[in-house]
Parts: sequence; C-alpha cells; structure tokens
Amino acid sequence: MAAGDAVVQLRTRVAQQVTVIRRPCRLALDLRVVDNGTGHSRRPEGASFRSAGIGPEGGSGLGLSLAQEFIHQNGGTIDFESVPGRTDFRILLPLR
Repeated sequence: MAAGDAVVQLRTRVAQQVTVIRRPCRLALDLRVVDNGTGHSRRPEGASFRSAGIGPEGGSGLGLSLAQEFIHQNGGTIDFESVPGRTDFRILLPLR
C-alpha cells in the first residue's frame, strides 16, 4: 500500500446495556478505530498489549500499552480484530 492510500476511520456511538469488565453498564462510549494497514499478526494474550509485542517495525510498541492503561484506569476495555488490510480496535468506556 502506498502512503497516500492509508485510511483511518473513527466511529463513535453510545452503547446501551453493555457489560464492561464484567460489570453491567447502562451507557458506554463505543469508539472504533479502523484502518486499512498491514494488520497485526499477533493477538494479545491475556489482558496486556505489552506482552504481545505489538507495534510498528522499529517502534517501541508503547502506544497500545499506554492507551490500554489509560482506558483501564477509566473503567473501560480495549480489544481488536485484525486481518491483512483491516484492523478494528474497539474501546468501551462507561458513561457515568
């Protein structure tokens, strides 16, 4: 893919009656970040992005672990699905 072909989409909505970290939540922010990059070949094991070694080639890989820490501190979750040409991150944050 050429640099000019890169696409990142942000999608937001308010989710109703969801479970976030095993707790029922009446309302939550459902944020999706979708891109058409090369994808991630490895999926996080357990609850940490840090242990999976996910990150750009030549990068430190700290971005996802810092995002995950911030999201967890605010009672939310982050997960993703990835195939070559599409990665879809989903962040759920409770609205209080």
